[in-house]
Amino acid sequence: MAPFKYYDMSRSQDHKFSLRLNMVFHAKKHGIRPTARAFDTTPKTVRRWLRRFDQGGRAALGDRSRAPKSCPHKLSAYRERKIVEARNKVPCCGPRRLKLLFDIQASASTIYRILRKHGLIKPRRKKYQRKNDLRQIKAQYNPFQRLQMDVKYLFDIPAYWPQMKDLGLPRYQYTTRDVKTGAIFIDYADELSTTYAILAIERIIHHLGDFPIDLASTIVSTDNGAEFGGNERRLRERGFHAFIERQGITHRFLPPATPNAHADVESSHRFIEDEFFDLESFRSRTDFFRKIATYQSWWNFARPNFSKGTRTPAQILEQTDLDPRVLLLPPADLDQLFRHRYLPYQKGSHLPKLSGLASGISEAPGRDHRRP
Repeated sequence: MAPFKYYDMSRSQDHKFSLRLNMVFHAKKHGIRPTARAFDTTPKTVRRWLRRFDQGGRAALGDRSRAPKSCPHKLSAYRERKIVEARNKVPCCGPRRLKLLFDIQASASTIYRILRKHGLIKPRRKKYQRKNDLRQIKAQYNPFQRLQMDVKYLFDIPAYWPQMKDLGLPRYQYTTRDVKTGAIFIDYADELSTTYAILAIERIIHHLGDFPIDLASTIVSTDNGAEFGGNERRLRERGFHAFIERQGITHRFLPPATPNAHADVESSHRFIEDEFFDLESFRSRTDFFRKIATYQSWWNFARPNFSKGTRTPAQILEQTDLDPRVLLLPPADLDQLFRHRYLPYQKGSHLPKLSGLASGISEAPGRDHRRP
């Protein structure tokens, strides 16, 4: 006689097979009803395991799948293939963005399951990487109250580097991102210098000045790169920091080794690389600036930001009663802008006298201290 009921014993994974095998042997020797009484179960249960044993041997005594035989609402193989094809076209897009861009008639969770099934899902961020999420605090800022500025090196992007070498495309990207709306303003240059950093931020400041924006409360934050004066040991009357302060705007340096403090502009660099540089091909430098201008407009006016309530930067500005046309500042070729403004053609070897930004320039653009 079994010391416990068959039902109780069968709930233990370690005893299931042995219990069923003993039941089958007992039934073959003593019969079905005596075995049912001995194992404190029903004759129907004994017959089921005896029948399975006779049909498939010991392997048939394991658990069978309880999944339904059919699923009427299951996604068809055709639609599943379309989801995979969409992901392969834009591998930078997640389930929600794929559903939105390709008008996929399936839930985001279903799309995620399909992508995970085909190994197309990147590992999720760890808890320690998410705990410093400050989106609720950032949502309380006013538009253009906090601007994050950084420079991205473009020559380490595998898909872009061959085109950069062959076509003479820009090597550096000067990025400025608004924390409140997520809007970006991007400029490009062949050199890394304080001069170009000043030119980039000057364009933005003058452009914002044409709209009802209180620049006195604006804070521009940068890392400690040489182009921003981060290697200086004393405050100077020239350079990026001095230029910002003369505009009545506060400039803040980030503490060293704190990349998360610039999470907004750093994340935009990753998205731009995934969504633009890894996907686009170019015919010339002019073609490059035409396409990057289109991308910036798409980012600011059409690309929903799921971290900001699935809204675009333009929609956020509309909700704050600010004209979205403030985002219409196309990317600039800083090399061409510098030559046009400060290097007019002259005969002879005399250098032209700089004006305007001359007091804010600390080095010529050709002096690149971090060029590989």
